Amino acid sequence: MNTYLRILKLLPRYKAEMALALVCMVGYAVSNGAMAFLIGPVMKYLFSSDGSPVNIIPFGVFTIPANQMKIAVPLAIIVVAAVKGLSSYGQSYLMGSIGQKVVSDIRNRLYSHILSLPVNYFSDNPTGVLMSRLTNDVNLLQSTTSEAVATVLKQSLTIVMLGAVVISMDWKLALAASIALPLSVYPMRKLGKKMKKDSTEGQATMGTMTALLHEAIAGIKIVKAFCMEGYESARFETENARFTRSQLKTIKVRSLSSPLMETLGAVGFAVTIWYAAWRIGHGTLKPENFISFFASVIMLYQPIKGLNGVNLNIQQGLSAAIRIFDVLDKPAETVRNEGSHELTGLSSGVEFEGVSFRYGGEWVLKDIDLSVRKGEVIAIVGESGAGKTTFVNLIPRFYDASKGRVLIDGRDVKELTLRSLRSQIAIVSQQIVLFNDTVKKNIAYGDFKRTDSELMRAAQAANAHEFISRLPNGYDTVIGEGGVRLSGGERQRLSIARAILKNAPILILDEATSSLDTGSELEVQKALANLMGGRTTFVIAHRLSTVRNSDRIIVLANGGIKEIGGHEELLSNGGEYYRLYSLQFNA
Repeated sequence: MNTYLRILKLLPRYKAEMALALVCMVGYAVSNGAMAFLIGPVMKYLFSSDGSPVNIIPFGVFTIPANQMKIAVPLAIIVVAAVKGLSSYGQSYLMGSIGQKVVSDIRNRLYSHILSLPVNYFSDNPTGVLMSRLTNDVNLLQSTTSEAVATVLKQSLTIVMLGAVVISMDWKLALAASIALPLSVYPMRKLGKKMKKDSTEGQATMGTMTALLHEAIAGIKIVKAFCMEGYESARFETENARFTRSQLKTIKVRSLSSPLMETLGAVGFAVTIWYAAWRIGHGTLKPENFISFFASVIMLYQPIKGLNGVNLNIQQGLSAAIRIFDVLDKPAETVRNEGSHELTGLSSGVEFEGVSFRYGGEWVLKDIDLSVRKGEVIAIVGESGAGKTTFVNLIPRFYDASKGRVLIDGRDVKELTLRSLRSQIAIVSQQIVLFNDTVKKNIAYGDFKRTDSELMRAAQAANAHEFISRLPNGYDTVIGEGGVRLSGGERQRLSIARAILKNAPILILDEATSSLDTGSELEVQKALANLMGGRTTFVIAHRLSTVRNSDRIIVLANGGIKEIGGHEELLSNGGEYYRLYSLQFNA
């Protein structure tokens, strides 16, 4: 019920269109009832020849002579049909429009919320699964917000109108005809639950399929290099078969629903015919009246059958809505203890005070104490899995310390607004992130108001201006997804230019040159030297030759600081740094 209410709360924004659609639905229901009423006059006219006046509206409100029936009844049928058609079109278009707008609103809201979630959420949820929530689940929800709501309202109003017609004709026959309705409640509920379960299973499988698709396409070079096309195809086929099985279950439910309702309807018809035959035999019911009544009941059966079908659509939509709201209910980063203080620069430095961090049940960092002065270059080294990247990720609050505090200028980072904190930090990592946009937009990412001259100076400082000038459209060249049209060194220099343009006082370099060849590394090292000038820098590097000139080197091991000091000092100590250095240069 809570999910129903949350979906319905999305509709009031379009209350004017909803009101107009409701008017159309009422028009449709009334015209349907009027069409049922017209059956009576037609039957009486066809089966009687006494020339008596005929009611075309019940209860004797309005009568016409029999000699005018040839004109009045056909004309009334045309008018009623026209009203019914226009009303049906109006409600269908308006509710379809509302549904599309609501779905668009949800998609925008969901996408914005996903971007606002903390980094650890993306570690636990594959990209393809989130993509499936934005596409497949949102599209399924549309059936609940527009089609289902429209059908429920329209068919319910139609049932009320036709029910009134049937009762006004003969309430005893109406009671006999409705005997099967209570019998349909249980199977409708049972089939609805089954549809919801199978639909949820199918949507989850579709998310897995999307994740596999995303991984294979993103890593297509590796897939081909290792000749793993068959393996990836087999993985996809397995999930596709699972999805097909879930879809077949939903098809089975839908296929069972219609004949089941028809069978129950036939029970009602059979009882009605038996009772009508008994009354006709006893002279308490005229045959022409029964024909008119029976035709009205058949008209009434259609919207009842339609409600059963829309119940299945609603259950599908609800399973999608639950998955969507599950994401929307996850707290955004700004909700997680965000402070109100604005960080405008760096005065003294960065400090780690008794910092520990646990990922799941495992402690990655334990009791880290470190004070970094403004303008100091700190290198962080250690074996893979030592927690180097986690260590620097605590500064911009990609993760929060499980214990202890990270301080900037003596203030806990949790007391700062996230926007102001991250505006003072620039990051260049081994995993280069570029977008399928122009060189200009990639460098200016984060502040598109920067001038062309500022962009050019940043590119020159990053040793990138020369190769950018050789591109077909210079700074307006679209570089492809992930900068695929550039070399590794060129991509890295673009990311350095972006960091230079940001001009943040705190700099994080996470394996910025580890994946480059010697020539590219020399160019990138020159760019990094320009970038690091005057900034408080945290450098993560596996190549220990790149950290010799750091002010201090931090050696992480077993989650803690094993050693700290300068390059020569640590070598002379013969400890962990010496061991790592010897492994690299004596191998």
